[in-house]
Amino acid sequence: MAEDQQALSLSWVFGASASIKHSVVNLSDGYTDKICYLAANTAVIYDKRLRRQVFLQGHTSPITCIATTDDRSYVITADQGPESLLVVWNVRTGLPTYTVQRPHRHGVYCMDVSLDGLWLATFSAPDPETNEQEVSLWSLSALLDPAAAMQQARLQQQQQGASETGSERAPNGPSPLRPIVTTVMPVGDIQFSLRFSPNNPQELISNGKKRVYFWSWAPGSNRFQYYSPPLRSRDFKQKKVADFVSSVFVPGTTQALTATEDGDLLVWDEQGITAQVGTSATDRRAIKLMRIHSSPITLLSTVGDFIVSGGEDGYVRFFDPLLRIVAWFEDLAAGPVTAVAFSAVLPDRIAHADAADTLNRFMVPDFVVATRQSKIVSVQSATFEEYDADRRRGASVLDSLLADVVDIAAHPTRAEFSVLGRGGGLQRWDSIAHCLVTSRSFASKQEGRCLCYSRDGALLAVGFGTGHLHVLDGDTLTDAHVLRNTATGLTRLAVSSTGQHIAAADENHQVLLYAYLPYKHTMRWEFLGRCHSHHGRIASVVFGESPSGQTRLLTVGADSRVVEYDLAGSSVATGLRALSYYDFPSGGGVPTSLTFAPPLQYFRAFAAETHLLVSDDSYKIRVFNPDRPAVEATFLGPTFGGPIAQLVMFKSPASDSAFLAYRTAERVVGLIAWPLDGDPARTMGLIAHPGEVRAITISYDGRKLLTVGADGTLASWDINTTPLERFAASAASAGDEARWSEVLADPELLREMRDYFVYAQIKTQGEESLEPRAVPGAVPVEIVPDLMRAAGFYPSEADIDHLLNHIQYMAHGRDMDSMPAVSFADLLCLYVNHRPLFNVTHADIVQAFRELEGSGSSDNPKLTREQLLTLLRTAGEQMGVDELAAALAALTGAPTPEKAMPSAVTAAQFSSDVLGFDLQEDEA
Repeated sequence: MAEDQQALSLSWVFGASASIKHSVVNLSDGYTDKICYLAANTAVIYDKRLRRQVFLQGHTSPITCIATTDDRSYVITADQGPESLLVVWNVRTGLPTYTVQRPHRHGVYCMDVSLDGLWLATFSAPDPETNEQEVSLWSLSALLDPAAAMQQARLQQQQQGASETGSERAPNGPSPLRPIVTTVMPVGDIQFSLRFSPNNPQELISNGKKRVYFWSWAPGSNRFQYYSPPLRSRDFKQKKVADFVSSVFVPGTTQALTATEDGDLLVWDEQGITAQVGTSATDRRAIKLMRIHSSPITLLSTVGDFIVSGGEDGYVRFFDPLLRIVAWFEDLAAGPVTAVAFSAVLPDRIAHADAADTLNRFMVPDFVVATRQSKIVSVQSATFEEYDADRRRGASVLDSLLADVVDIAAHPTRAEFSVLGRGGGLQRWDSIAHCLVTSRSFASKQEGRCLCYSRDGALLAVGFGTGHLHVLDGDTLTDAHVLRNTATGLTRLAVSSTGQHIAAADENHQVLLYAYLPYKHTMRWEFLGRCHSHHGRIASVVFGESPSGQTRLLTVGADSRVVEYDLAGSSVATGLRALSYYDFPSGGGVPTSLTFAPPLQYFRAFAAETHLLVSDDSYKIRVFNPDRPAVEATFLGPTFGGPIAQLVMFKSPASDSAFLAYRTAERVVGLIAWPLDGDPARTMGLIAHPGEVRAITISYDGRKLLTVGADGTLASWDINTTPLERFAASAASAGDEARWSEVLADPELLREMRDYFVYAQIKTQGEESLEPRAVPGAVPVEIVPDLMRAAGFYPSEADIDHLLNHIQYMAHGRDMDSMPAVSFADLLCLYVNHRPLFNVTHADIVQAFRELEGSGSSDNPKLTREQLLTLLRTAGEQMGVDELAAALAALTGAPTPEKAMPSAVTAAQFSSDVLGFDLQEDEA
């Protein structure tokens, strides 16, 4: 899809996949100076000269490995997971050349390209249950040009007289290319490193923590031959050989090397005449153990005739084939090395390799080093000869993002944002230049939790797991004030629009309030008090303004309670006071976020009322009026990616209309057009991160959406609301009835609802009336609950109140005082928005019985018949004696409630015998 057709398009990625080995490839070829590195589920091509990023998007899981062809024309990426992909990308266009779906059952763990560029080897991710792995060999030429490979395969079949010349064709096109060699390895040590021999592409080496495997294959064979030589610590006169890290073949020799976490190098060589019975003379055995680093080795690779090692100490060292050190780069100061990637060409300073040999000088292509601190450093190989240590540090390619970001806040007046790390790091970034402006580190024990700017950006409030609240200068990040008034960690922060109040929530479900007050001819932050207003996790703390301009503070918790606080009546003397609270009826979803709804235009009816938007884990967004207090409307939210975890309101600069940005707990972020109506055409979502999405924020001008993932990356998305508005207008142009019929997407149910609707109009006039039938196209509001029940949605009394309130809300939106009747389109709208997205299941009944019994984790909790009947009559929405008897008689046919159930009722019995659930079908 073209970028102008996308509501959200990726514009920049901060950070990288710091923990993945070999996560960077160098695409510099003498004409361009580019690298490609991994950032969660995206591979980023970065032009170092133009400072431009190109994104290779398509993976939905974190990319686990990356490789490139020798000419740097193609990049190959692969991931793990149930929907794993192996993708070949064209570097020039940034588009995929070929995609292999599920190259292995659980994805790819590691891979390598042979030096001659003809073969790709992959090791599968281990099976979660058996740890089984397989190694495969692919024809790289076929992956680079799949059409030609398919054509050649068909020609070969024809030449061989194959009876099914179309066997390579699937119903919708050619079938995926598959590996030419595949072998399942013995279950045991999980292999995570795989390398081709630079001397012979028919040899490979792999290793896990304890075992090294040597693999070989012959043309025409569909299986690898392999062996794993034994290793005994006493052979090297030491108690233990540390865990293995990586393995390579030594260029130009028969030897191979394995690096260990002790900084040792294990040398393997052919046995020759010392071969034992049952082994070959060309089989390798361990002959030497030598230390090359004083810290764990993190990386082992080769370039030309050199062996390259990287260490936990951040050192990069080069060795010749005789394992003599020839060069070392120990001043990079960038952190533990995870990747060293070399350019495709030698440096310009020496035009020919022969000259370097004559001069006896060290020469390799320039390279980049990636580290576990998310740093990427560009190093010129000539700097090894520099005397000044500063010149040997290399140049930072990209400023590094904190690897453990937990929260983000956009500056309210500038193109900047700040991020907070779990380890106590704080950074301020320029979102246009994509560079780090300033940073600060707090004590490591102060686990970062949350941060928030004031409206003018003058101060930045930062909350920590120790309960400390740091009020910082928004520019310098220096402390203006430090407070600690709780022993538990802070979880949420909010700053009032006036900048005079800061509210915080802690792990004890308390709300703390701070105020900026006069003190001895100056001003300072004072703690006003705390209020234990919730008995569950506090999901959101928000300051907002009512249409009259009054500043209000509200919170919502997982206990389904919304609380408003008395800012005017709270002081140091009185503490923080709760002004009012509202408990959402039981049976609904658990609230997950709260934000102020965009205000209505001043000339609209009911524009003076304050409205809040409360999302919950049942995929609903409720419009809550704190002044009544009541739920005025309920709308269906986005249904992809999980329930909404955070809502952020903003105004689109393109149309000056209000929109909502949202995130789910996992993977998905998106936009919702305002006003809400529950139509999916007015929402969109995409996979922004492969795992947890920790926070989102909107830039000060409403043009950027910034998202933070638990994968160590931060993504900046360009917002273009025009496509969303266009889709919404296109759906609305078909008419309300057609639009909601399409949303319902159930022709049989639609037909039934239409019949019920027409019957309701007839019944309203009187079934036995002799007057000419008038079909006004609307039914009285009082009949709506019955129509819902007829359609299969059985609302509780609280649900009925919400339905009637929603109808009143619809009237307000049409500038009407009330709406005595609803049309068929209105009925469909109400049904789509209010019906539960998921039916009640046996698992829900089990959980309810557990809570009533207080057992917590019993597989089949039970209650006595008297307990259950008493609860049905007295708890929740109480049922009268006659009503309960009638309901049980209808469900079970029993004449009395006592006959409907045994003396002790289990959850399974209640589900199957009373409610009529098919437990086997429900479990399936």
